[in-house]
Amino acid sequence: MDESAIKRIRKTLGGQASLEGALDAMGKEKEEQVFTHVREFTDLVVRIVDELEEVVRHFVADEYDELAATVKELDALESEADDRKEQIADRLSMGGVFSMGRADLARLVASVDKIANFAVGAADRIAMRPITVPPELNKLLIQMAKIDVEGVRKLRDAVFAMRGDIREALEISLEVDKIESRADDTFATMYRFMFDWDTDYKTFYQLNSIIQRLESIADAAAENAEQVRHMALEYLDYR
Repeated sequence: MDESAIKRIRKTLGGQASLEGALDAMGKEKEEQVFTHVREFTDLVVRIVDELEEVVRHFVADEYDELAATVKELDALESEADDRKEQIADRLSMGGVFSMGRADLARLVASVDKIANFAVGAADRIAMRPITVPPELNKLLIQMAKIDVEGVRKLRDAVFAMRGDIREALEISLEVDKIESRADDTFATMYRFMFDWDTDYKTFYQLNSIIQRLESIADAAAENAEQVRHMALEYLDYR
């Protein structure tokens, strides 16, 4: 906004103080709009991880037609998430006075997007070719998928809380770390089982790729929770 435009607005509003109040209100309105989009984006990533759990359930039940249909739905959700991420980036690039740094918000969105990428990667490898694994390993795969859903949902709660009680966001983010620790334990159990399982290399490689990405979802949720904590601590005095 050029200087002459600011002078005209100041004159219309009745002085410098009124102008500053109006600009502040405009900035807060724009910030709230961006946070609405961030919340919607995070909620969409949760839906993607929910769909991944369904993919895993179809996989362990050898329901490959249903699996393929669910993977297709998941791919569509990822495309929608990419569009929303770009929309948020566009809105942040338009400027405005935010109580939280625009760069911090952009990094958070990009980091949350990694969760969607890992979920789609896991689904693609599950759908690569039909394989049958022992029941014990099937149970662990479902357990890991459920932990991923739990961790990403808790991360969403932390992100949502950032527009309310930022101390609550700080506390919720710590819960994500505990969930990620359970994912580490499940991952270790699966790996030990795989090395004891007598199977061919192709099956081992495919399953290894699957569980690596399932664990990466929990890791990414914990990394995002840490970023939320850093933001909460940085902006705590502004609330």
